[in-house]
Amino acid sequence: MLAAAIIGLFQAGLVGLALEAFSRWDVRAVAVVPVVAITTFLLVLFLGLVRSSMRDGSVLGSGPAAAILEIVAITTPVLREGLTPAAAQLLAREAQERLGYAALAVSDRSQVLAHVGLAADHHGAGTAAPPGAVQAMDEERVARLPAGWRHGCISTCPLRSAVVGPLIVRGRAIGSIIAFSEGALEISDQERAVMESLCGLVSNALAAGEVEVHARASASAELAALQAQIEPHFLFNALNTIAAFIRTQPDEARHLITTFAEYCRSTLRQPSQFVSFADEMRHVEAYLELEQARFGQALVIDRRISPAANEVMVPPFLVQPLVENAIKHGKTDQPLRVVVRADVRFGRLRVIVRDNGRGIAQEDAERVLEPGYGSGAAGLGLASVHRRIQAYYGDEGRLRIASAPVLGTSISILVPIEPPAHVEVAA
Repeated sequence: MLAAAIIGLFQAGLVGLALEAFSRWDVRAVAVVPVVAITTFLLVLFLGLVRSSMRDGSVLGSGPAAAILEIVAITTPVLREGLTPAAAQLLAREAQERLGYAALAVSDRSQVLAHVGLAADHHGAGTAAPPGAVQAMDEERVARLPAGWRHGCISTCPLRSAVVGPLIVRGRAIGSIIAFSEGALEISDQERAVMESLCGLVSNALAAGEVEVHARASASAELAALQAQIEPHFLFNALNTIAAFIRTQPDEARHLITTFAEYCRSTLRQPSQFVSFADEMRHVEAYLELEQARFGQALVIDRRISPAANEVMVPPFLVQPLVENAIKHGKTDQPLRVVVRADVRFGRLRVIVRDNGRGIAQEDAERVLEPGYGSGAAGLGLASVHRRIQAYYGDEGRLRIASAPVLGTSISILVPIEPPAHVEVAA
């Protein structure tokens, strides 16, 4: 508005100067009309150039860009589970509603997974992917499907044309997004930019989800390997301890046999299932009871578990490897004190396992979370806990180690209290 006012004043000044000059030269006032016309034309041209230079260089436009970001934000959590019918349905519904197409479909390589809008009766889910869409996927490019839309379509179909874009994951088209129009559709630069942007962001979400799925599968496989690897030394020590109690304290021996059975049962639980923290601590308690029977007063356990922490669902074998590491690597000639703490703060579960043992050397502390570093199940266990936290929680979960020789070691875990939506929870 300020620019327009300045330009108006400038034009008025020019007209005033022209009138003054015409009065001196005894020229009729009507002669000022061409001056006004010329200056107006020049000013309009100037404003057009300014607006063109200031326009956003993107052909996408602010409206479609905002709509695409909303679509991706809503659908990304579901798309991370893959291009499933449910994910395709949500994507089709949100895109059709926000971008305003007559209909929108999502397909995989062979068939339509979801269709929202007009002509769902014969272009709907389960029908074959249109040949034009298959070709666009093969060529990995945005394309205009033939006008008339005659791929086995009924004569009364209101859809006359469409634009299609491929969904590309790891260098291969796995599906497509098809936007239908009721009229002949020419692919403008904006239409192409809309489809390319939407398909690109959806492809990124699918690719990220595929990485997460592989990470979770790898974490589950590592947990299964960890469960299968009950350390022989612990097994033999537990059985020898029970055998010794049979002679001196038969009632305690029977109790330890039950405890050992509970420990084995927990070790063999389904690795993909989340369990309550209370169940995880029952497994830890079975392990600690067997170790305390072995070490007697040389092992002191301090438990500080809040009631809220017991209700949180967590991956199995979250705490036991930390406790095992403290006992196995912290034991000295002096009594070993192990503190296990768990509480809930600000929507997160915090677990701390601390000991007053001999600590971890600096060079070892920097590498103890690497796969295979260290010896036995404890070394594998810490790395497995770390990677499973990363796989299930991403940046929202963490594992930290603080240690110093003589002072001991403290390992802390921080995870959200809500389990990820994609995990299985034990009944």
